[in-house]
Amino acid sequence: MILAVDIGNTAIKLAVVDDVTVYDLMRTTPDAFISNIQSICSNYPDLRNACVCQVGNIDIKLLDGLERLLKVTYINENSKLPFTNKYQSSTTLGHDRMALVAGAIADGSNGKNTLIIDAGTCVTYDFIDDSNNYLGGAISPGLRLRFESLHNFTKNLPLLKPENKVKFLGNNTKASIQSGVVKGLTFEIKGMIKKYEKNYKDLNVIITGGDADLLIKQLKNRFFATPFLMLHGIHNIYKINS
Repeated sequence: MILAVDIGNTAIKLAVVDDVTVYDLMRTTPDAFISNIQSICSNYPDLRNACVCQVGNIDIKLLDGLERLLKVTYINENSKLPFTNKYQSSTTLGHDRMALVAGAIADGSNGKNTLIIDAGTCVTYDFIDDSNNYLGGAISPGLRLRFESLHNFTKNLPLLKPENKVKFLGNNTKASIQSGVVKGLTFEIKGMIKKYEKNYKDLNVIITGGDADLLIKQLKNRFFATPFLMLHGIHNIYKINS
């Protein structure tokens, strides 16, 4: 059992994780980071270790505070991984992408051609083949970045948030933006899946991330959201390196 710490671009997540279960998942802020960890330690007196996956910024003093409470392992380019990393620039592979692939393996994708789609601030596509070789994938802007780009780089377009019910044919500016962003990303994902399915037989597709539920509704297919994939991956990498 460990404390998994996921420091993303837009949120910090904490959860106690073991081989099977994720307990007490919470989102926290830098201001509440240490107090929330202290509360978790109080609720789990046998907790001794933490593993950190960091892609976003955080004050080093907060990590120092974490290290005073628990023994901390950090996922980095030197971490042992449960797959063979074929990424040409392996030192630049995001720690979050490492954890996602490790999570897919922990959740039953070992020995399968698997495409992992993480729909968060960015949308990442990560592919591992049936011999557990990580071959890379793609990165594109997520829903929030697409809405913000339309607003920030034009004079008159409003800043919107994604909606569950989106018309294909937008009959006003807001509906047109929703269609372009949400339907546009949906078509991108469908196209990516179709291309991988053409190249790799018996493709296993996993969709995770903050916007996974919304996009799965748009995809209208057999896919299911996998909300704890990153946390399972952090735990898997911790086990290999402990």
